[in-house]
Amino acid sequence: MRILGVAAAPEPQQFIEGFPPRGARLFLCPDLEICRLAALTPDDEFDYQDERLQVITTSGYELVVVRVDFNCENSARVLAERFYEVQVPVVLFGPQVTAWGDNPPGWVRSRVCGDIVLVWDRVLEDARRGRLLSCYSAPQRPHYVVPKLIFPKPGMMNVNYQAVQFVRGCACPNRVRSVCPEFLYYGEQVAFRPKDEIIGEVLALPKKHIRLLDEDIARYPEYYYALFRILWRFRRHWTVNAGSRLFEYPQLVRMLAKAGVKIIYLNESFLDPWLEEALKSPALAKQIYRRVKFLHARRILVGARITLPDSGADYRRIAGLLVQSDLDFIETRFLDQNCRFVSVRYHPMVQTDEPAWIKSRFYAFDSLVDRFVRRPRRVGFYSTIWYLIPYSLAYRQNFLEGLDRP
Repeated sequence: MRILGVAAAPEPQQFIEGFPPRGARLFLCPDLEICRLAALTPDDEFDYQDERLQVITTSGYELVVVRVDFNCENSARVLAERFYEVQVPVVLFGPQVTAWGDNPPGWVRSRVCGDIVLVWDRVLEDARRGRLLSCYSAPQRPHYVVPKLIFPKPGMMNVNYQAVQFVRGCACPNRVRSVCPEFLYYGEQVAFRPKDEIIGEVLALPKKHIRLLDEDIARYPEYYYALFRILWRFRRHWTVNAGSRLFEYPQLVRMLAKAGVKIIYLNESFLDPWLEEALKSPALAKQIYRRVKFLHARRILVGARITLPDSGADYRRIAGLLVQSDLDFIETRFLDQNCRFVSVRYHPMVQTDEPAWIKSRFYAFDSLVDRFVRRPRRVGFYSTIWYLIPYSLAYRQNFLEGLDRP
């Protein structure tokens, strides 16, 4: 059976024939959920197309699966209708599809609620019989499949991208769980992978830099300490995610630095609960700064993710606090009153009272140059040249091209 996996893209990032893809190449990575399906389908012809990189072709397929992320519902509807016209069955899956719950839009014919990997065999069997169900409900059972990385347009993508996951399950702060794919798929359930299995996968990865997808390595410090105590021998470079609890475990931080961690992204628990108070308290703002410098002293670059309301916040002062904290990267998300993502894009006349001002100020050219000049003394020339500068310029490019994520 010939199967097509499609990654739907938000409208601002959809590919237009005759133009280069929008967004920095560094962030144009394959969709891992589709790559996991490819790994589970070795006996069928599995193609992967990405709306960020190409115009989707509709002919010659017997089954189409479309991954729908947040803010991609309209794109998925247009895709589905195109395939319906040529009588090709379409199954929708992904975070947005799971978030619909029992109330999907009327145009949806078949969908998967939860992790599609857990019901993939049933979907294939029903597709071969021509009897797809309207809804497949996957159990909330964390499961890991080593993805088969596919680069549909390698000349346009980050072909050095590698990612692994040690722990499956949500470790987000409570206020953002409604938009966390791991929580939507698995609820409170968590699964730890065996150490031997992890080491085997890491050794099989050919490139130097690896992205660890686990949401908070500080949630299980003993587990990660034991793993990185082994992994440091392999001389890899890592990007990891952590919560504010990381600073309670200085031994873990020292082990991460020894194991080759180059970037730590601090999740919403680091800044979100304290932003309003830090704007009024110089002592708290200084504490945030000192924590960033604590990681810099271990030659680790520091990013932070923040989730804010789409209106009513003092965006000018928040931007000033983030610059003052001396972070290296920020990723922002904005939610409306119904906890739905709001797209915030750059425009040439962005004002200080707009959400877009935060990135406009943080990734302003003078701010970047200031970081590039000062950072080698803290983290070294290697990390500055190979990580700080490329990632900073990639974030700036995405923002200037009107992409709200990352």
